[in-house]
Amino acid sequence: MKRTGIFLPLVAAVVALSAFATSASAQTLEKFPFRLNWTLYGEHAPFFVARDKGFYKDVGLDVEILEGSGSTTVAQLVANQTNPVAYVDAATMMRGINAGMPIKAVGVTLQQSPMAFIYRADNPKPSKVSEIKGSRIAITAGDASLAIFTAFMGKLNMQVSDVRLITVANPAAKEQAVLGGQADALLGYFMDQGPRMQLQSGVKMGWSRLTDMAGITTLSSAVIVNVDWLKDPKHQDQLRRFLAASQRGWEYTDKNREEASSIFIKHARAFNMEIALLEVNGTMTITHTKHTKGKPMMWSAKEDWQESQDLLQKYAKLAEQKDMSKYYTNEYLSEPPYMPKK
Repeated sequence: MKRTGIFLPLVAAVVALSAFATSASAQTLEKFPFRLNWTLYGEHAPFFVARDKGFYKDVGLDVEILEGSGSTTVAQLVANQTNPVAYVDAATMMRGINAGMPIKAVGVTLQQSPMAFIYRADNPKPSKVSEIKGSRIAITAGDASLAIFTAFMGKLNMQVSDVRLITVANPAAKEQAVLGGQADALLGYFMDQGPRMQLQSGVKMGWSRLTDMAGITTLSSAVIVNVDWLKDPKHQDQLRRFLAASQRGWEYTDKNREEASSIFIKHARAFNMEIALLEVNGTMTITHTKHTKGKPMMWSAKEDWQESQDLLQKYAKLAEQKDMSKYYTNEYLSEPPYMPKK
Protein backbone atom coordinates (compact mmCIF):
# COMPACT_ATOMS: atom_id res chain seq x y z
CA MET A 1 0.00 0.00 0.00
CA LYS A 2 2.90 2.28 0.66
CA ARG A 3 3.94 1.93 -3.00
CA THR A 4 0.58 3.26 -4.19
CA GLY A 5 1.46 6.82 -3.32
CA ILE A 6 4.50 6.61 -5.53
CA PHE A 7 2.75 4.65 -8.27
CA LEU A 8 -0.12 7.10 -8.82
CA PRO A 9 2.10 10.13 -9.50
CA LEU A 10 4.14 7.93 -11.81
CA VAL A 11 1.01 6.96 -13.75
CA ALA A 12 -0.03 10.60 -13.93
CA ALA A 13 3.40 11.53 -15.23
CA VAL A 14 3.28 8.84 -17.91
CA VAL A 15 -0.21 9.93 -18.98
CA ALA A 16 0.89 13.55 -19.13
CA LEU A 17 3.98 12.64 -21.13
CA SER A 18 1.87 10.57 -23.53
CA ALA A 19 -0.56 13.46 -23.98
CA PHE A 20 2.33 15.82 -24.59
CA ALA A 21 3.83 13.45 -27.17
CA THR A 22 0.46 13.15 -28.94
CA SER A 23 0.04 16.92 -28.90
CA ALA A 24 3.56 17.45 -30.19
CA SER A 25 3.01 14.90 -32.93
CA ALA A 26 -0.18 16.69 -33.99
CA GLN A 27 1.65 20.00 -34.04
CA THR A 28 4.25 18.64 -36.46
CA LEU A 29 1.60 18.20 -39.15
CA GLU A 30 1.86 21.02 -41.66
CA LYS A 31 -1.34 22.76 -42.73
CA PHE A 32 -1.99 22.27 -46.42
CA PRO A 33 -5.20 23.71 -47.94
CA PHE A 34 -6.37 22.14 -51.20
CA ARG A 35 -9.15 23.77 -53.23
CA LEU A 36 -11.44 21.59 -55.37
CA ASN A 37 -12.90 22.67 -58.69
CA TRP A 38 -16.52 22.52 -57.55
CA THR A 39 -18.86 21.33 -54.83
CA LEU A 40 -18.42 17.69 -53.87
CA TYR A 41 -19.04 14.87 -56.32
CA GLY A 42 -17.69 11.34 -56.73
CA GLU A 43 -14.56 12.32 -58.63
CA HIS A 44 -13.29 13.93 -55.41
CA ALA A 45 -13.56 10.72 -53.37
CA PRO A 46 -9.85 9.72 -53.68
CA PHE A 47 -8.73 12.90 -51.92
CA PHE A 48 -11.02 12.15 -48.97
CA VAL A 49 -9.75 8.58 -48.97
CA ALA A 50 -6.20 9.92 -48.69
CA ARG A 51 -7.23 12.11 -45.77
CA ASP A 52 -9.43 9.67 -43.86
CA LYS A 53 -7.08 6.70 -44.31
CA GLY A 54 -4.26 8.79 -42.88
CA PHE A 55 -2.18 8.94 -46.06
CA TYR A 56 -1.68 12.71 -45.76
CA LYS A 57 -0.89 12.36 -42.07
CA ASP A 58 1.69 9.70 -42.93
CA VAL A 59 3.62 12.32 -44.89
CA GLY A 60 3.27 15.00 -42.22
CA LEU A 61 0.43 17.01 -43.75
CA ASP A 62 -2.86 18.24 -42.34
CA VAL A 63 -4.79 18.66 -45.60
CA GLU A 64 -7.92 20.81 -45.60
CA ILE A 65 -10.09 19.97 -48.61
CA LEU A 66 -12.06 23.04 -49.68
CA GLU A 67 -14.95 23.14 -52.14
CA GLY A 68 -14.67 25.31 -55.25
CA SER A 69 -16.97 27.36 -57.45
CA GLY A 70 -15.82 26.46 -60.96
CA SER A 71 -12.46 25.90 -62.64
CA THR A 72 -12.22 29.44 -64.01
CA THR A 73 -12.59 30.97 -60.55
CA VAL A 74 -10.34 28.42 -58.87
CA ALA A 75 -7.58 28.92 -61.45
CA GLN A 76 -7.62 32.61 -60.56
CA LEU A 77 -7.31 31.74 -56.86
CA VAL A 78 -4.22 29.68 -57.70
CA ALA A 79 -2.79 32.48 -59.85
CA ASN A 80 -3.07 35.05 -57.05
CA GLN A 81 -1.87 32.53 -54.42
CA THR A 82 -5.07 32.63 -52.41
CA ASN A 83 -5.01 28.86 -52.89
CA PRO A 84 -1.65 27.99 -54.47
CA VAL A 85 -2.58 24.31 -54.95
CA ALA A 86 -5.95 23.32 -56.40
CA TYR A 87 -7.91 21.05 -58.71
CA VAL A 88 -9.20 22.39 -62.04
CA ASP A 89 -10.15 21.53 -65.59
CA ALA A 90 -7.02 21.18 -67.74
CA ALA A 91 -8.40 23.11 -70.73
CA THR A 92 -9.35 26.00 -68.43
CA MET A 93 -5.84 25.97 -66.99
CA MET A 94 -4.31 26.01 -70.50
CA ARG A 95 -6.32 29.11 -71.36
CA GLY A 96 -5.20 30.71 -68.11
CA ILE A 97 -1.53 30.03 -68.88
CA ASN A 98 -1.90 31.57 -72.31
CA ALA A 99 -3.48 34.61 -70.66
CA GLY A 100 -0.42 35.00 -68.44
CA MET A 101 -1.44 33.17 -65.28
CA PRO A 102 1.58 31.74 -63.36
CA ILE A 103 0.07 28.25 -63.04
CA LYS A 104 0.98 24.71 -64.11
CA ALA A 105 -0.37 21.17 -63.83
CA VAL A 106 1.60 18.82 -61.58
CA GLY A 107 -0.67 15.80 -61.86
CA VAL A 108 -3.59 14.83 -64.12
CA THR A 109 -6.26 12.57 -62.65
CA LEU A 110 -8.86 12.41 -65.42
CA GLN A 111 -7.00 11.86 -68.68
CA GLN A 112 -9.99 11.45 -70.97
CA SER A 113 -12.84 13.90 -71.20
CA PRO A 114 -15.96 12.82 -69.32
CA MET A 115 -18.03 15.52 -71.04
CA ALA A 116 -21.44 14.36 -72.28
CA PHE A 117 -24.90 15.48 -73.29
CA ILE A 118 -27.13 14.37 -70.42
CA TYR A 119 -30.87 14.15 -71.09
CA ARG A 120 -34.10 12.52 -70.01
CA ALA A 121 -34.42 9.00 -71.40
CA ASP A 122 -37.91 9.86 -72.62
CA ASN A 123 -36.45 12.75 -74.62
CA PRO A 124 -33.03 11.44 -75.77
CA LYS A 125 -31.75 14.52 -77.55
CA PRO A 126 -29.12 14.95 -78.82
CA SER A 127 -28.10 11.30 -78.95
CA LYS A 128 -26.66 11.55 -82.47
CA VAL A 129 -24.96 14.20 -84.55
CA SER A 130 -28.02 14.93 -86.69
CA GLU A 131 -29.96 15.99 -83.58
CA ILE A 132 -27.48 18.57 -82.32
CA LYS A 133 -28.54 21.60 -84.36
CA GLY A 134 -31.35 23.47 -82.65
CA SER A 135 -31.05 21.55 -79.38
CA ARG A 136 -31.48 23.52 -76.16
CA ILE A 137 -28.36 22.95 -74.05
CA ALA A 138 -28.18 24.07 -70.41
CA ILE A 139 -24.85 25.45 -69.17
CA THR A 140 -23.61 27.56 -66.26
CA ALA A 141 -21.92 30.94 -66.69
CA GLY A 142 -18.17 30.38 -67.19
CA ASP A 143 -18.80 26.66 -67.65
CA ALA A 144 -15.50 24.76 -68.04
CA SER A 145 -17.27 22.50 -70.54
CA LEU A 146 -17.54 25.30 -73.12
CA ALA A 147 -13.96 24.90 -74.37
CA ILE A 148 -14.30 21.26 -75.30
CA PHE A 149 -17.88 21.79 -76.51
CA THR A 150 -16.64 24.51 -78.86
CA ALA A 151 -13.98 22.12 -80.17
CA PHE A 152 -16.56 19.36 -80.48
CA MET A 153 -18.85 21.56 -82.56
CA GLY A 154 -15.94 22.74 -84.72
CA LYS A 155 -14.87 19.21 -85.53
CA LEU A 156 -18.44 18.53 -86.69
CA ASN A 157 -18.29 21.65 -88.91
CA MET A 158 -20.77 23.41 -86.67
CA GLN A 159 -20.66 26.40 -84.35
CA VAL A 160 -21.85 26.83 -80.78
CA SER A 161 -24.47 29.21 -82.17
CA ASP A 162 -26.06 26.20 -83.90
CA VAL A 163 -27.51 25.20 -80.53
CA ARG A 164 -29.55 27.29 -78.15
CA LEU A 165 -27.57 27.77 -74.94
CA ILE A 166 -29.70 28.05 -71.81
CA THR A 167 -27.44 29.78 -69.26
CA VAL A 168 -28.32 29.14 -65.62
CA ALA A 169 -26.77 30.00 -62.25
CA ASN A 170 -25.40 26.67 -61.06
CA PRO A 171 -25.25 22.90 -61.77
CA ALA A 172 -28.47 22.24 -59.83
CA ALA A 173 -30.27 24.69 -62.09
CA LYS A 174 -28.89 22.89 -65.15
CA GLU A 175 -30.40 19.67 -63.89
CA GLN A 176 -33.75 21.28 -63.14
CA ALA A 177 -33.87 22.83 -66.61
CA VAL A 178 -33.51 19.38 -68.17
CA LEU A 179 -35.85 17.62 -65.76
CA GLY A 180 -38.45 20.36 -66.20
CA GLY A 181 -38.24 20.42 -69.99
CA GLN A 182 -36.78 23.93 -70.32
CA ALA A 183 -33.68 22.39 -71.92
CA ASP A 184 -33.16 19.22 -73.95
CA ALA A 185 -29.81 18.38 -72.38
CA LEU A 186 -27.04 19.70 -70.21
CA LEU A 187 -23.29 19.51 -70.61
CA GLY A 188 -21.89 17.52 -67.74
CA TYR A 189 -19.79 14.56 -66.70
CA PHE A 190 -21.26 11.19 -67.69
CA MET A 191 -20.18 9.53 -64.42
CA ASP A 192 -21.53 12.35 -62.27
CA GLN A 193 -24.70 14.17 -63.15
CA GLY A 194 -26.56 11.53 -65.14
CA PRO A 195 -26.61 8.75 -62.53
CA ARG A 196 -27.18 11.19 -59.68
CA MET A 197 -30.10 12.89 -61.41
CA GLN A 198 -31.70 9.52 -62.07
CA LEU A 199 -31.34 8.30 -58.51
CA GLN A 200 -32.42 11.56 -56.87
CA SER A 201 -35.34 12.43 -59.16
CA GLY A 202 -36.58 8.98 -60.10
CA VAL A 203 -36.53 10.08 -63.76
CA LYS A 204 -34.61 7.70 -66.02
CA MET A 205 -31.69 9.54 -67.63
CA GLY A 206 -29.51 8.92 -70.64
CA TRP A 207 -26.27 10.42 -71.92
CA SER A 208 -24.04 10.58 -74.97
CA ARG A 209 -20.30 11.20 -74.50
CA LEU A 210 -18.87 13.83 -76.83
CA THR A 211 -15.85 11.65 -77.53
CA ASP A 212 -18.12 8.82 -78.69
CA MET A 213 -20.06 11.14 -81.00
CA ALA A 214 -17.10 12.91 -82.60
CA GLY A 215 -13.97 11.02 -81.55
CA ILE A 216 -12.56 13.95 -79.58
CA THR A 217 -11.14 14.13 -76.12
CA THR A 218 -8.83 16.29 -74.05
CA LEU A 219 -7.08 15.93 -70.73
CA SER A 220 -9.58 16.82 -68.05
CA SER A 221 -9.09 17.29 -64.28
CA ALA A 222 -5.66 18.23 -62.94
CA VAL A 223 -3.89 19.28 -59.76
CA ILE A 224 -2.34 22.67 -60.50
CA VAL A 225 0.00 24.99 -58.61
CA ASN A 226 1.21 28.57 -58.65
CA VAL A 227 4.69 28.46 -60.20
CA ASP A 228 5.97 31.35 -58.08
CA TRP A 229 4.84 29.60 -54.89
CA LEU A 230 6.64 26.49 -56.13
CA LYS A 231 10.02 28.22 -56.30
CA ASP A 232 10.34 27.85 -52.52
CA PRO A 233 12.14 24.53 -51.70
CA LYS A 234 9.87 24.09 -48.68
CA HIS A 235 6.83 24.23 -50.90
CA GLN A 236 8.40 21.80 -53.36
CA ASP A 237 8.84 19.32 -50.52
CA GLN A 238 5.26 19.81 -49.34
CA LEU A 239 3.96 19.32 -52.86
CA ARG A 240 5.90 16.08 -53.36
CA ARG A 241 4.42 14.70 -50.15
CA PHE A 242 0.91 15.88 -50.98
CA LEU A 243 1.03 14.34 -54.45
CA ALA A 244 2.46 11.03 -53.24
CA ALA A 245 -0.30 10.69 -50.65
CA SER A 246 -2.91 11.75 -53.23
CA GLN A 247 -1.59 9.18 -55.73
CA ARG A 248 -1.86 6.61 -52.98
CA GLY A 249 -5.44 7.71 -52.37
CA TRP A 250 -6.34 7.36 -56.05
CA GLU A 251 -4.73 3.93 -56.28
CA TYR A 252 -6.47 2.79 -53.09
CA THR A 253 -9.80 4.06 -54.40
CA ASP A 254 -9.35 2.14 -57.65
CA LYS A 255 -8.73 -1.09 -55.74
CA ASN A 256 -11.32 -0.51 -53.00
CA ARG A 257 -14.21 1.30 -54.65
CA GLU A 258 -16.96 0.41 -52.20
CA GLU A 259 -14.87 1.44 -49.20
CA ALA A 260 -13.86 4.66 -50.98
CA SER A 261 -17.52 5.42 -51.68
CA SER A 262 -18.47 4.84 -48.04
CA ILE A 263 -15.69 7.21 -46.96
CA PHE A 264 -16.85 9.85 -49.44
CA ILE A 265 -20.51 9.89 -48.35
CA LYS A 266 -19.40 10.78 -44.82
CA HIS A 267 -18.34 14.14 -46.25
CA ALA A 268 -20.91 14.51 -49.05
CA ARG A 269 -24.19 14.19 -47.17
CA ALA A 270 -26.31 14.69 -50.29
CA PHE A 271 -25.03 11.38 -51.66
CA ASN A 272 -26.00 7.83 -50.86
CA MET A 273 -23.88 4.74 -51.37
CA GLU A 274 -25.44 3.88 -54.72
CA ILE A 275 -24.79 7.30 -56.24
CA ALA A 276 -21.26 7.52 -54.85
CA LEU A 277 -20.30 4.09 -56.14
CA LEU A 278 -21.64 4.85 -59.61
CA GLU A 279 -19.58 8.04 -59.73
CA VAL A 280 -16.43 6.44 -58.35
CA ASN A 281 -16.69 3.55 -60.81
CA GLY A 282 -17.11 5.94 -63.73
CA THR A 283 -14.22 8.12 -62.59
CA MET A 284 -11.84 5.17 -62.48
CA THR A 285 -12.46 4.32 -66.15
CA ILE A 286 -10.74 7.46 -67.46
CA THR A 287 -7.56 7.85 -65.38
CA HIS A 288 -5.18 6.83 -68.20
CA THR A 289 -4.72 7.12 -71.96
CA LYS A 290 -2.87 4.84 -74.36
CA HIS A 291 0.17 7.02 -73.72
CA THR A 292 0.06 6.64 -69.93
CA LYS A 293 -0.97 3.01 -69.55
CA GLY A 294 1.32 1.42 -66.96
CA LYS A 295 2.51 4.81 -65.70
CA PRO A 296 2.02 6.09 -62.12
CA MET A 297 -1.29 7.66 -61.12
CA MET A 298 -1.55 11.28 -62.34
CA TRP A 299 1.47 10.93 -64.69
CA SER A 300 0.63 12.72 -67.95
CA ALA A 301 2.16 12.36 -71.41
CA LYS A 302 3.49 15.06 -73.71
CA GLU A 303 1.52 13.51 -76.56
CA ASP A 304 -1.78 13.98 -74.71
CA TRP A 305 -0.99 17.62 -73.93
CA GLN A 306 -0.08 18.20 -77.57
CA GLU A 307 -3.28 16.53 -78.79
CA SER A 308 -5.35 18.56 -76.34
CA GLN A 309 -3.74 21.80 -77.49
CA ASP A 310 -4.08 20.91 -81.17
CA LEU A 311 -7.79 20.25 -80.76
CA LEU A 312 -8.49 23.37 -78.74
CA GLN A 313 -6.27 25.52 -80.96
CA LYS A 314 -7.96 24.38 -84.15
CA TYR A 315 -11.55 24.61 -82.99
CA ALA A 316 -11.69 26.74 -79.82
CA LYS A 317 -9.14 29.50 -80.55
CA LEU A 318 -6.64 28.38 -77.91
CA ALA A 319 -3.29 30.13 -78.39
CA GLU A 320 -0.39 27.83 -79.24
CA GLN A 321 2.43 26.97 -76.87
CA LYS A 322 5.49 25.56 -78.63
CA ASP A 323 6.79 23.99 -75.43
CA MET A 324 4.35 21.59 -73.73
CA SER A 325 6.32 21.92 -70.47
CA LYS A 326 4.64 25.31 -70.06
CA TYR A 327 1.51 23.34 -69.24
CA TYR A 328 2.71 20.52 -67.05
CA THR A 329 5.43 18.66 -65.20
CA ASN A 330 5.67 15.12 -63.79
CA GLU A 331 8.67 16.11 -61.68
CA TYR A 332 6.87 16.09 -58.32
CA LEU A 333 5.03 12.79 -58.73
CA SER A 334 6.09 9.55 -57.07
CA GLU A 335 6.41 5.98 -58.29
CA PRO A 336 4.14 3.31 -56.76
CA PRO A 337 3.49 2.21 -54.09
CA TYR A 338 3.51 5.91 -53.10
CA MET A 339 4.35 5.08 -49.48
CA PRO A 340 6.36 7.48 -47.31
CA LYS A 341 10.00 6.58 -46.88
CA LYS A 342 10.79 5.20 -43.44
